[in-house]
Amino acid sequence: MSGKLKARLIITIDGPSGAGKSTVAKMLASALNYKYIDTGAMYRGVAYAYMKQHGAKSKENKAWSSDNEKSLKGFLKKLSLRFEFSKDAKVYLDGEDISNYIRDQKVSMLASYLSQKRSVREYFTNMQKEIGRGGGVVLEGRDTGSVVFPDAHIKFYLDAKLEERAKRRYLELSSKGVNSELLRVKEEIFKRDKVDSERDISPLVMPEDAIYIDTTEIDAVSVVEKLLNIVRSKELEVKI
Repeated sequence: MSGKLKARLIITIDGPSGAGKSTVAKMLASALNYKYIDTGAMYRGVAYAYMKQHGAKSKENKAWSSDNEKSLKGFLKKLSLRFEFSKDAKVYLDGEDISNYIRDQKVSMLASYLSQKRSVREYFTNMQKEIGRGGGVVLEGRDTGSVVFPDAHIKFYLDAKLEERAKRRYLELSSKGVNSELLRVKEEIFKRDKVDSERDISPLVMPEDAIYIDTTEIDAVSVVEKLLNIVRSKELEVKI
């Protein structure tokens, strides 16, 4: 059958911490009946597993720097991580659901450091390409449009002012009963931004053909409406 038909697109959403990527990606995927792929959960999962294996020193982000690629490849080869992507990302380590544990800020920072390692990056990039290659997916992360799917049908880049991103993260942690301080959260996000944007492998960048959305003063529902309008238009252009 020829002609212009409704397509199963590959949609990427990149941006820094606190820009609203996860919330928007989930809502967009749900509205389109697409699979939502939280790539950050993958890196957090391996960071949690790494922290569990290396103990206290990895909590200070020191263990990662002493590991060479050979030892990391060995660690990844023995790793028993499983992911389920539906409405929310579920992460399992050795059969145990660790989804609630990987959102800790220390795990987040270690994930950022470990993602600088080529073996870790390649491990997940290949996995993400395999999951999303059939289309009908919304991938959310930091390099989904620049590295994982540079030929994605639609690329979005969400951003917001640092103060707003820190506030969102602080409120998210508070809602989960995690005690923190707004200033500390802001400092950690600033540090994470710096690490992500300056790493040699797959740094956080806005792809040249990405659509930029500033979410500082826009709620998630309004952002999703904008994205949906763009996606609907694109679906009509893509030929099957």
